[in-house]
Amino acid sequence: MSYNQNWQPYEIIKYKDILLFYLISYYSQDYRALKQIIDNYYRENKKEDNSKIATKVAKEITKLLTSSKLVQDIESYNGDFSLIKTKEQLEKLYNEFFGSDFEQLASNIFKILEKYGYFRRSHLLHHLSCNIRQSGDPLNPKNVNDIKYIYTIAQLTNRLIKSKKQNNDNKGKVTKIVIDSLRNSLEIMFFKERYSGFYMLATKDGNNRLESRIQNRIRKKGLNEDVSSLIQNIIDLDSTEYKTSDHSKGVFSSPDVYNCIQKSDIHVINNRYEDIQDSNKEEPFFTREEQLLKFISLIQQPGIITPSSSERCMQVAFNAKLNSGCISRQVGAVVSDKYYSIKAVGWNDVPSGQTPCNLRSANDFRTNNLDEVHYSKFERGKGINKVDVDFKYKNKEPKSFPGAIAEYFKSSDTSSANTHLNGKNCSFCFKTIHNHFEGEKNQVHTKSLHAEENAMLQISKYGGQGLKNGILFTTASPCELCSKKATQLGVDKVYYIDPYPGISEPQILSYNRNEKLELIQFNGVIGKSYTKLYEPFMAYKDEVTIMLENTPNKKSDWEKSIEGIENPDLKEKLLSVLNDNNEIDEQKLIELLK
Repeated sequence: MSYNQNWQPYEIIKYKDILLFYLISYYSQDYRALKQIIDNYYRENKKEDNSKIATKVAKEITKLLTSSKLVQDIESYNGDFSLIKTKEQLEKLYNEFFGSDFEQLASNIFKILEKYGYFRRSHLLHHLSCNIRQSGDPLNPKNVNDIKYIYTIAQLTNRLIKSKKQNNDNKGKVTKIVIDSLRNSLEIMFFKERYSGFYMLATKDGNNRLESRIQNRIRKKGLNEDVSSLIQNIIDLDSTEYKTSDHSKGVFSSPDVYNCIQKSDIHVINNRYEDIQDSNKEEPFFTREEQLLKFISLIQQPGIITPSSSERCMQVAFNAKLNSGCISRQVGAVVSDKYYSIKAVGWNDVPSGQTPCNLRSANDFRTNNLDEVHYSKFERGKGINKVDVDFKYKNKEPKSFPGAIAEYFKSSDTSSANTHLNGKNCSFCFKTIHNHFEGEKNQVHTKSLHAEENAMLQISKYGGQGLKNGILFTTASPCELCSKKATQLGVDKVYYIDPYPGISEPQILSYNRNEKLELIQFNGVIGKSYTKLYEPFMAYKDEVTIMLENTPNKKSDWEKSIEGIENPDLKEKLLSVLNDNNEIDEQKLIELLK
């Protein structure tokens, strides 16, 4: 990256600036609406009386907006950026958003917001983004929730990227952009579907430094606030944005960082030089700087290095999860020896000989189509100890599971499921329904084996090999049950991508009087991008051969230089760079090599 012009800096588009730009376009001259937004959402907690502070903040911000000539141009959009298509319109948008006037205006407005409360500013931005994705209106006074507005912010961001690219193209510059930061999984899919060069990067701190990082941020900004309550408020908001239940209710406008991590292509762990320990020195590219250097190099030159041992194993686990028939969460796992040689692969799935949940239907209970192949004795309403003896749920009306599932789905007409689900199967989760009527949250009733235990059981079933000093790779950190099994088998390390809610780490994994099991957050490339970044454009030998040859000017020289290449499609592409005069079109060749 240090050679010649290989390194080119990325330009940052801040999500908070996009929200502010949209807010100005919608409500810049409406003082009452601005005050209402601030009064509603610029607060520490729900019970706080915020009206006096809101009035001060609204007045100061309105004063800035009315004194800026730029605001008149921005408000002409009125929140609708869909018509920006021509070069002239993109150039205008570029000058408005990326110019120094808006940069200074945004800086001054955020200083005002932070002056009256750093957390209040974060809370306000959280609700602004939710409201815009819900209704297109930053205030959303009628509490609209319309899916057609879900990509409103993403579409504006897309226009900003296009305006930036057009400006850079005119200057002969390459466009490289970081969006800081996306926290809604549907917005991530928006960009993945539009840009082949889009990579979602998840950053995580694996050393429990969240509080100290927030403290450092406060100290740098010189904020005069109660640090302990501020830190707790920010952590609570992060938790809300991480694991929201809104998406399961059809409210897709909320942040869902949990799903964003699952959809991420690249995972960076905030490791510092002082974090290096003897136990993980074999893990290359350990510090955050080394990790970023690696990923940026791969984006620029796919296949320039090969995957790390942990990436190779985790990619197998990632692919394995696609075999899962679980309708709640697909998880994959791999167990290897201490040398990263894979011994078994597993995914969360029902025991052998049973039908996975995604292939069973609630409609079968309505039509009484409950055969012994797909449904257990208990699910068919038979007793636990004796056949045909009804089982009664504790203090609940249903007397059997068929009654429970009918009660559970009574708000949904399963008879018209094909209409409601567009022909898709009305699958159901046995554990969810059974626990609902038992009044419990018992993991024992899950139909599936967990991915980790499935992988570990495969060794017992087929190989009989020991796992002592081995390594477990799982796309989600292990629950308490799987953690106990891994500890008992003598596993030394567990690599994971998503943190699983629970107490497995403090209760089981870190408690061992002999040797502590090491829980490691995965860093590396995963999923489709694994192939994308580790597969070279062409055989490296061929690329080096072409680049070391003197640039040929005649067809015969060019044909001679590529005659050793075995791939006929590649040969044909390379011959296509000859122009009408049988000379090499160097720009076309460069594009081809890219």
